[in-house]
Amino acid sequence: MILVFSTMKTITCVLVFCFSLPIVAQNLTERNPVSISTEPTTVDEFKSLQSKVASTPEGGVAMLVLAISIYGKNQDLGTKAVILSVLSKNRQKSTKPSAVEGMDLGGSDKYLLGQLDKYKMLSNGYWKGAEPANGYTPSSPLTVETFTNPYSGEESTGKLKLFVATRGASSYRPVSMEKDSDGLWRAKEMSSLFVGMMPAK
Repeated sequence: MILVFSTMKTITCVLVFCFSLPIVAQNLTERNPVSISTEPTTVDEFKSLQSKVASTPEGGVAMLVLAISIYGKNQDLGTKAVILSVLSKNRQKSTKPSAVEGMDLGGSDKYLLGQLDKYKMLSNGYWKGAEPANGYTPSSPLTVETFTNPYSGEESTGKLKLFVATRGASSYRPVSMEKDSDGLWRAKEMSSLFVGMMPAK
């Protein structure tokens, strides 16, 4: 009897472990994946791509992930891309070289860029296929997978919380998106995307 109980307990533990994956644990529903075939090399190219991709919340998230990825290769362009990916009312006026069209990141968002210097794996950590075991090497084409949960809100309101898939953490990471005055979706709150991940193996 003790042996049976012990075996059943083991099976139960295994089942619980198997189903304790991010999607199940966070009660998530998948949105349409967004793929990017070519990385922009200039601010104008980024803006042009953004005008096409960021017409949906998941597209706005993909542009933010792209901006983070660009930062890992080119900090100047990446900084400007991140600025363009943040909700316009969250930016502040600036005459610094890092500004875009006279606007820069607010203080708290600017701090987040420093996290990209600290955690190098973040630059590729949100692309599909990137994981610690392969040194965070993404699949091709570059693809971002996002999800909602029952508390994400409704897209029709112009505000939606999405969860960005990553293999570098035990749970998917939330980012609050909002439709901007130009009709494009940009990040209102994105701090969870700048938290460290598991180191590459």
